[in-house]
Amino acid sequence: MSKTHLRKIFRDILSRKGRTALVVLSIMIGVFGVTTLAGMGDLLISQLNEDLNENEIAMTHVYVVSSGGQLSLDDNQAFIDSLQALPGVEQVEGQAIYPIDWHSLGDDDFEAGSVIAFSKPFEEVHLEPISRVVEGRFPVEGQREIAVEQRFADKHKTEIGDQIVFRGSEDTVWTIVGIVFQPYQTMTPHSTDVTNPATRPVTNIYATYADAQSIVGFPGFSSFSARYTDVETARNGLNEFISVIASETPYITVFSFIDDPEENALVEGTATITNILNILGILAMIVSAFLVVNVINTIVVEQKRQIGVMKSLGVSRSGNFVIYAGQAFVYGVMGTILGVILAVPAASLMAQAIAPLSGTYIQGFNVSVTGVVIGVILGLLIPVLASLIPVFNGTRVTILEAMTDLGIGVTTRMHTKTSLPSKIGVGLLALVFLPLLIIFGVIWGLMAAILWLMRQLPLPLNFQHGINNVNTKKRRLVLTVLTLTLASAAFMGVTALFASLDEAIETIFDTFDTEIQMTTQKAEDPARVQQILMENVDSIASITPGYSVSVGLEGYTAPENSFSAGDQVQAFGVDPTAGMIHFRLTSGTGWEDDPTRKGVILNRSVAENIGKKAGDTVRISIGGQTYEYEVIGVDRWPFDTIFFEWSELARIAGYTNAEGNPTPGVFNIDLKGNPDADEVADIIDEIKAVAAANGIQAVYANQPQNEEDISQFVSTFGMVFNLTSVVMAMVGAIGLLATLSMAVLERRKEIGVMRSLGAGSTTIMVQFLVEGILVAIIAWLIGLPLSYLLGIGINTALELEDFFTFEYPILVALQGLFGIIVLATIASAWPSIAAARETVSDILRYQ
Repeated sequence: MSKTHLRKIFRDILSRKGRTALVVLSIMIGVFGVTTLAGMGDLLISQLNEDLNENEIAMTHVYVVSSGGQLSLDDNQAFIDSLQALPGVEQVEGQAIYPIDWHSLGDDDFEAGSVIAFSKPFEEVHLEPISRVVEGRFPVEGQREIAVEQRFADKHKTEIGDQIVFRGSEDTVWTIVGIVFQPYQTMTPHSTDVTNPATRPVTNIYATYADAQSIVGFPGFSSFSARYTDVETARNGLNEFISVIASETPYITVFSFIDDPEENALVEGTATITNILNILGILAMIVSAFLVVNVINTIVVEQKRQIGVMKSLGVSRSGNFVIYAGQAFVYGVMGTILGVILAVPAASLMAQAIAPLSGTYIQGFNVSVTGVVIGVILGLLIPVLASLIPVFNGTRVTILEAMTDLGIGVTTRMHTKTSLPSKIGVGLLALVFLPLLIIFGVIWGLMAAILWLMRQLPLPLNFQHGINNVNTKKRRLVLTVLTLTLASAAFMGVTALFASLDEAIETIFDTFDTEIQMTTQKAEDPARVQQILMENVDSIASITPGYSVSVGLEGYTAPENSFSAGDQVQAFGVDPTAGMIHFRLTSGTGWEDDPTRKGVILNRSVAENIGKKAGDTVRISIGGQTYEYEVIGVDRWPFDTIFFEWSELARIAGYTNAEGNPTPGVFNIDLKGNPDADEVADIIDEIKAVAAANGIQAVYANQPQNEEDISQFVSTFGMVFNLTSVVMAMVGAIGLLATLSMAVLERRKEIGVMRSLGAGSTTIMVQFLVEGILVAIIAWLIGLPLSYLLGIGINTALELEDFFTFEYPILVALQGLFGIIVLATIASAWPSIAAARETVSDILRYQ
């Protein structure tokens, strides 16, 4: 490339600063989007891979409760030895994870915490251990010492040497001697979050087993973890593992799952989401280059005579190609530099914000080299690729065509005979861009059809004029329409999906008409618990017992994913006489007509899995025994579940008191009125104080708070997904602004005619606004069905189709229409004002 070429490129770019600014802004937005999303995903995956050692990840996870008294480490070691002797087992360890409230010495306000202990000394734990000591050391047994997780220390501003006390033993002071980092999820059947059994790292406190038992008063382990020779052996051995727990230990299995260390759930789940975001980010980057096509095409058309003059002076076709493709490259360089500079800190901040949702922890400012490289490559490459067709067409201009050119506003095309190499070049470009050309053709056809239908409507004159103008410039507007179509489709599809998901979550919580779920840490007399709470807490309307456990179901095959294995399925025990659960039966009558009826209710997916319906019989196995039950109903509950009458489930599980009577593991508490999450939290504090004073250790789930937290979680991911639609919408708006700005220049004579016929500034301004809004409405109409398909596609990619049925709220479509009209109005405002400011004298001077 010669200095002459460079001089020509930079002078053309600088001569139209406004147009250059729009193109650079469009590319910058695209680069920002793809670099931010790719960088965020890379930082999350890299951190997870750094934190998690696949050799430390357990394959089998079984979560349990104890039906007996307190068990020492020696007692538990005998159970571990029995499990260790099973075929294929390489390592078995236990964990004790129990919630407990705490507060700093001198502070009376309790905070939620979770005490964690292991079956081995901290330094000897092999399965999902504490990965490092950030500061200080591990606690020593008998010295009233504890360690806290790094995120706990960050949130509560605790340091080595600080002292805390726990609810129920306020006279005993414990000293923090270590700040540690544990990257693995700490799951427990005693979680306060009914949808996520993992404790939050900001609550984690570590102590030796004996010390933790003295703090909480728990009976024993909350889980057993095991590594097998391979994952398939672990899957095949799960039923036997659970059977040994049931027959040789006092523990009862609540739930279990299988994890593949090579395809860890956290990493795979995060990778799935980030891959979808990367695809959407690349799509946004491609869309941002559409404006390059329009601008380079406009430059070529404007400079036909220059091209002819350059050819007559001896400039080759390749020289012209370098000049105009070079302009696209310079646009890309400018946009890429700005986009990457803005994206690097944005990716770091987003990764830090999303990290807790992905089960990891990112501290400080981080730069994703992968994200930067992707952004730079796409930012430089895509504008050049986008410019190939208009540049190629421009270099085909002959000297004769150039000298007889009549300007940018001409709609007629000259047809000249082309050489064989030119025809081959056209064919190759058409082949390379065939998918895009097909898409453009489809959009062009849909635009023509929609405009034809609009012309049949009895619309005002300015609308009819706008329709005709849009129809005349369909080829130029097709890229802008495509961009706005993708933006509206992405926004409406993602919004519809997450709105539908949010509605499904609300339905799930509405199934259980309770505000508090109280899970006791050992068997408690239900009559005593009910009497104590009802007499001392005025806000309680009623208390009903419940129970949950994992059971074997004959004929059931766990879904093929990394979490499932064997014939185990979750069983919930409810009180049908209390009216606290609202089934949505698809067949059978359940306990509606007779609350004392014997039988079970299957959820729809379990019924389909084993091919059963209401009236059939199922065989349930638990604790080495098998029982038969009639299926009295099939429910729409989205998770694989069997519903029992609670006392029957507790009886066959062996969760009974000394007299052999069934004991509930859960108390469902319904409050008076309709309290919000904060009011429920206050009542839970009151219940905790009463329970602790009567020696009742329990965990409390604030259901309204859980619903709010999950909805916020869904909204957060929805906002991340909608980032791509925002990027595309901004690019589309810039494209519409550029297109209408060019239209103002082309139609100066038309504006002059309108002025001469008495049209005022408002009339002219409204005319251009109408055209921008028409483009937006066309894009919305085309994007509407695409948004439905996109919602289904993302729902399938995230494997949510078994969780809920995707429904498309009409309100989302109206929100999309309103949003795109507002966007088009804003984008059209400046060209419309510029058109309205044109005077007759300005137009007469225009050449």
